Amino acid sequence: MRTVIVTGAGAGIGRETAKLFAHKGARVVIADIDEVGAKTAAEEIRATGGLAVARRLDVSDEQQWEDFAEWVFGEFGPAHVLVNNAGVMDLGGFVEMSAAGWQREIDIDLMSVVYGSKVFAQQMIDNNVRGHIVNLSSMAAYFPSPLDPAYGVAKSAVLMASQSLRIELRRHGIGVSTICPGAIRTDLIANGQRAGLSDGEADEWQRAASGMQTLAFAGPDKVARVIERAARRNWAIVPVNPESWATYALFRFSPSLTRELLARASFDRIEAVMPLARSILTRLATK
Repeated sequence: MRTVIVTGAGAGIGRETAKLFAHKGARVVIADIDEVGAKTAAEEIRATGGLAVARRLDVSDEQQWEDFAEWVFGEFGPAHVLVNNAGVMDLGGFVEMSAAGWQREIDIDLMSVVYGSKVFAQQMIDNNVRGHIVNLSSMAAYFPSPLDPAYGVAKSAVLMASQSLRIELRRHGIGVSTICPGAIRTDLIANGQRAGLSDGEADEWQRAASGMQTLAFAGPDKVARVIERAARRNWAIVPVNPESWATYALFRFSPSLTRELLARASFDRIEAVMPLARSILTRLATK
């Protein structure tokens, strides 16, 4: 039986991915810093006849990754699939984001992928497992935006790191895929931070912005299906949703044009449409 590890699987894309792999007969290890969420997700999978265990993991901590990999091997043997899904999205301009904010993005969104990929790739190599690693990047990897530069930097680094890893692991029969979702209905913004505002202002902005995210066309289950297919077919880079595909194509065609178009994005413009978004959400909630 294959062992599939999914980080950040207590909710959102990670939870749907874990459910899908379990439905297809894999043993799933649900790793999340939110231990309650991880256990709840595992219970849901077991309730439908699947195999799942929960484990707390702070993906920004290298030693926890080492201990986690040792535990997985001791309990189930070598892993077959690793899905590096855990991440945060903090908003704020390049200058207004604090150094600590930048470091938080790098630690959680980038270094977690480095730590996890290193330890489980080595585990696969040592045990001759022709496995697969799936790393979650984002449309932000090729979306030079003034709204979330720290997030974009981390995710673009994930994209390049994954391509380098794909070349390196090919001779071992281990595949590597990079998934680049666009706007997805998750709690990513709700769980993030907004730089440059007071605590009260940040809370209000976050509530409104996360409400807007619920209007996204696609749900996390769509990304989960793409992740499963990418692992099965060894796809290299997979944008998810039309907006991600369009931005990917535009950036490859003309980076300068992409910058010109995206330079028009601003927090002021977003805040201007928030009342309309709140009105739409209120109407939907009353139906």
